[in-house]
Amino acid sequence: MSSPRLEFRFGLSASTFAGVDALVESAVRAEQAGFDSVTVPDLPGGLSPLVALATVARATDNIRLGPFVLNTGLWNPATVARELATLDQVSGGRLEIMLGSGIPQASLRGIIPDSRDGRFDRLQATVAAVKQSFDAPGITPGFVGRPRLLIAGTADRVLRLAAEQADGFIIASVPPVPVIQLPPGQLVLPEPTAAQAFLGRLRGYAGQRADQLTIGTGAEVILTEDPRAAAERVAAIHTYLSPQQVSSSPKILIGTPDDIAAQILERGQRLGLTYYVLRGAPPEELRAIITRVQAEVHP
Repeated sequence: MSSPRLEFRFGLSASTFAGVDALVESAVRAEQAGFDSVTVPDLPGGLSPLVALATVARATDNIRLGPFVLNTGLWNPATVARELATLDQVSGGRLEIMLGSGIPQASLRGIIPDSRDGRFDRLQATVAAVKQSFDAPGITPGFVGRPRLLIAGTADRVLRLAAEQADGFIIASVPPVPVIQLPPGQLVLPEPTAAQAFLGRLRGYAGQRADQLTIGTGAEVILTEDPRAAAERVAAIHTYLSPQQVSSSPKILIGTPDDIAAQILERGQRLGLTYYVLRGAPPEELRAIITRVQAEVHP
């Protein structure tokens, strides 16, 4: 079960819909529970992630923070570089930058680029603006250091962009993406074999950089003594997957803390997946998973 060559990191996915006080409380609890980072989404109707994270930065000491992920379709590339650098300054250099091209929700029609090409172009321009500002601040106040930059996405060209320009890749959906209506709060789960092939292409594009890339994902955690029954319940919703495929999908973790720690370690070895942004349980309950993984990696 040991994986000594891998370093695992854990983030807590916090909501920006419950208000600033609840967000700050979640971040403080995550820091106390031993999480490496706290992240917030960039979603319509929620708090602006960069402003909200500036408040989190003033209430915490060591935990890293970042958007998960920033919807670049909503932002001007140059000005968002300034916002990110400001957040890095406010947090004392604790920023992690995670960028995606955005989901064309109905509420964003006319606000973000309409086409996939347009959204990808905005993502590409934002990556370029942020990276340029690392070395030449321009209109930004400058970054404290060089934050880790990760890119999230589904399309093959996003894989190439991450492989060539970023420090890592965040798994969003994995083609083929099923056309299905899911209940609120449910995200499409990648089929395990497709996810492995997908990440294989990422490494192929990265070439000699492959071993340097961080691979991460957001993952729902279902803590249970009966993982088989839980997987069957999830498969009844995600009808495009069998219970076994659900249990092996990289975006979900089911079982006891020991079960889940074993899943994380196995996926680290098989997929190179070492950064998990967790949701679905309080940080104090998730702490047991982190402790078990780190005990195996650093006995």
